[in-house]
Parts: sequence; C-alpha cells; structure tokens
Amino acid sequence: MTRTEAVSTEPVRAETAPARALESEEEPGTVRIGISLSDFVPARGQMDEAVYRRVSYVEYGGHHPPAKDPGVRRLLAEGIVRDLSRHLVSVELPDVLDIEDEARRIAENHAGTSPRYMVTDFGFWRLGGRDERNLWFRPALLSREVAARIARNVEGLSKELGAPVHAENPFSLTHAGELSPAAFMRELAERGATLCFDIGHFYAACVNEGVDVWRELEQVPFEAIRVAHIAGLSRVGYSDRPLLLDNHNVPPLKGCLDVLRIVKERSPGLGWVTYEAELAPTQVQHRGLDAIERAMA
Repeated sequence: MTRTEAVSTEPVRAETAPARALESEEEPGTVRIGISLSDFVPARGQMDEAVYRRVSYVEYGGHHPPAKDPGVRRLLAEGIVRDLSRHLVSVELPDVLDIEDEARRIAENHAGTSPRYMVTDFGFWRLGGRDERNLWFRPALLSREVAARIARNVEGLSKELGAPVHAENPFSLTHAGELSPAAFMRELAERGATLCFDIGHFYAACVNEGVDVWRELEQVPFEAIRVAHIAGLSRVGYSDRPLLLDNHNVPPLKGCLDVLRIVKERSPGLGWVTYEAELAPTQVQHRGLDAIERAMA
C-alpha cells in the first residue's frame, strides 16, 4: 500500500454484522490474528498490502475517525482485511464517566464502521487526546474502588454501543493502590469485566519490579481474557536501573511469546491476538507475525 491512489470520500463499512456482541460469531476455539494500525502515514512504508493480507483484522488506534483514515478505508473497501477493531485512545476507564455521553462520542467517531470490539487501558492516560493536560502515562491506581468503577464503565459502554469493550492492563513504571496488576485484573473479572491482556505490558512490569513472571502469571484471570496484545520491548538503562519499555517498532521477545502460548492454552474465551507494530517497518512486521504464528500453532 505504498502507491498513491485516489480514495473515495464515501463512508466505508466493514462487512460485519450489525453492532452487537460480534465476537460470538466465530467458531468456538477460533483465535484470529490481527495487527495494529495507526494514522495513515504512507511515507513510513508501513502500509504494505502483503502484511495486511496475512491477517484477518486490523486494530485501529489512530486519532482520526477510522472511516476518514485513507489507509483503513482502502483495507476495508478492497477486502484486504475482513474486520476492524478499535483501540480507544482518549477514554479514561477509571474516571467517573457519563456513560451515555461517552458512548455518543465513541459512536460518532466510529460512524461508517462497525468495530468488532474496543479496548482501552484501565490506567489514566491520554496521548494528545481531548486536552493538553494528559499527554502521557500517569500512575495507575489499582484499588477495589477503581475496579468497581471500571467494571461499571465497561459494562455500560458495551451495552450502549452494542459491541464489547474490554479493559486493558496499561504500561506503567509505577502503580498506586493496594492491588498488584494481576490481582487488579482478577478483581475486574470478579465484577464481570472482560479483559484485553497486554502481554508486553505485563511482562515488562514484572521484570521492572523484580517479580517472577511465571508466578505472577498464575494470578491472571484467564477466563476473562477476550483479546491479547503482543508487541516488542526495548531494554534501556535509567539511573543505573535496567528497564523494559513498550516498543511497537520491534518483534516480540521470546519471553512474551512463551506467555502468549500459555494465554492461548488457558483462555477459553480468547478470540483475538493483535500484534502491535504500527510503528515498525514492513520487514519487522513480517518477522513479528512469523513468530506469533509459530507460537499460536
């Protein structure tokens, strides 16, 4: 998708069923592989048809309405991918939301498309979202009170939008509150929330905090996982402290692929695995998809 083409300005709708709990249409046990896509920037060389023909859906995390993004429009209009999902970048799940107003904003943003599911971090963050005061991550408050609020928001938004909204564990170097990330996810699951389990966020948090990855993984509520995210991680040094940081520009680490295998085996409701690589060049996207396909085999 590197050549320049005229793109129609008519709305594009993915060929999916009407807005509802669309995930149930897949055969039981089917897990689909997709890739993330952000704002259309062909100069970066990331809009290669061969990449998108390998996957069955794209998860769009751009700031523009998807139907107005020429990359998304072409992928759907030409049938290069079957479906669209959405990573919401400006919804703060821990906040006290006006559900109807928030759902209206989201529906307006999605006009002309039918996302199969939506995800958003359960941490507080915005990247150039609705205002300028929230430009990057803030510490996630992991408390039972916040879990109750998030579960309410997820349930309310899903009902209003007619499509599932899943809470995603955020990337953060610090957490406040009485719960660990895994315990917080279990608290959400016990309150009825469904989850997008970001494997890189989880793996990096464990390593950065000196927690045993595999022991902590045993606390994750696999039964609540509907979507898994997997991306690359970069090793950096900060004040003589080695850290892993989220990086959508590199293939997944072996440790994250090992976690993915376990998640696939133990998550009966898992239907979607998204490789987050919207910043990566084409050859890296192919290498990452190769690794994920092997892990999922």
